[in-house]
Amino acid sequence: MQSFSIPWGQWYAQATKELTFPDGWDVRYCGMPHTKALTRAEVATRIDSPVGTERLETLAAGKRSACIVIDDISRPTPGAFLLPIVIEKLVAAGMGYDRIRVIIALGGHRPMTRQEMALKVGPWVLEHVQVLNHSPFAEDLVTIPDERQVIKINRNFVEADLRIALGCIVPHTLAGFSGGAKAVIPGIGGIETLYSNHTLVFADQSESMSFKTSTCDPDNAMRKNMEEIVGKVGLDFIVNVVLNDRMQVADAFAGHFVGAHRAACARAMESLKTSLVENADILVLSAYPKDTEYSQIGTCFAVLGHHKTRCIKPGGTIVAMTAASEGAGFHSLFGPGMRLFSPHDDNMPPMELRGMETLVFSDGVQKIDIRQFYRAEPPGVCGEWSEVLSRLKEKYHGKNPLVAIYPMGAIQIGEL
Repeated sequence: MQSFSIPWGQWYAQATKELTFPDGWDVRYCGMPHTKALTRAEVATRIDSPVGTERLETLAAGKRSACIVIDDISRPTPGAFLLPIVIEKLVAAGMGYDRIRVIIALGGHRPMTRQEMALKVGPWVLEHVQVLNHSPFAEDLVTIPDERQVIKINRNFVEADLRIALGCIVPHTLAGFSGGAKAVIPGIGGIETLYSNHTLVFADQSESMSFKTSTCDPDNAMRKNMEEIVGKVGLDFIVNVVLNDRMQVADAFAGHFVGAHRAACARAMESLKTSLVENADILVLSAYPKDTEYSQIGTCFAVLGHHKTRCIKPGGTIVAMTAASEGAGFHSLFGPGMRLFSPHDDNMPPMELRGMETLVFSDGVQKIDIRQFYRAEPPGVCGEWSEVLSRLKEKYHGKNPLVAIYPMGAIQIGEL
């Protein structure tokens, strides 16, 4: 048997899964090229060379307070590595630890526990500065005047003298890429602001609620609206990082929330690049490192971009994988019963691959857990790889199928 190791359970298991296939099968492991990790000193040097702004210490000089926004545990940004670098620069500029707050940019996600914060931002940060969850439903949000839409933002952020955002750059189906202004909207916005921003991605207002996909294209309506809002609210400095295949910082960009973001996106297009296999019989797609919850399993298709139909033969088989360490998952806009919920019957797999046999491999959920996401019968969930392999061997008995494995499908950028 051939054996391939893929990463599994970001933040939780931090492990690998071994996938085995018969020797005669043509199996292609389509990983990203490995990029060397930067040291702490190298990241600090890049932060000291910002795009479009003055240095962070210069911006912090004379300021009494700072608010740093960082994404939550559903995203792979290494906060425990990055936050101390930024915080120490603020302290070096004369700001006390007690005047620095870190806000977890939850957007429509659930609040994080202290134990999860320790994983995400690290014990040192929890010991030195205040770390708070954002709530899009809070009454104490600041309303920003705007004639066209309701803009409500976290008060701690708006009232801080210095506003900073940290994040990583990975493909995003709707916003093009993560990072930049996305830390503020949807990260720390009120629920009505999140709603109006997210509805910009619909191709129409029909019952199908079909999305305008903008993967790897930051020039889209959702991103433009984010940046327009942030221009009104104010965001003084960002640190956006590009990750390697071990979720380490491969490059870092700092400065203006548009200029530095676009520079980071250009770097991500190189670092996350993956060669796609055409006409595979079997596609194995992992949602890692966005594999904390089943609700995000659709991110595993990001690697295919706009080449989906060229990557698998008609009648082929898709194996969608997620650790789903937190179970089914939660989203206050897109979750079951919420205003923008779209059943997975419509988007998992994506419309272009409708009709393909789809198997789910996960040891974090069972079929009964995911029923809430579907109108009709959900796909079968295999908790062990042996179950998946048994079904594949039955279907492809007497054949030597072409198999393409994408171990980090949620963040890889595929090209033909």
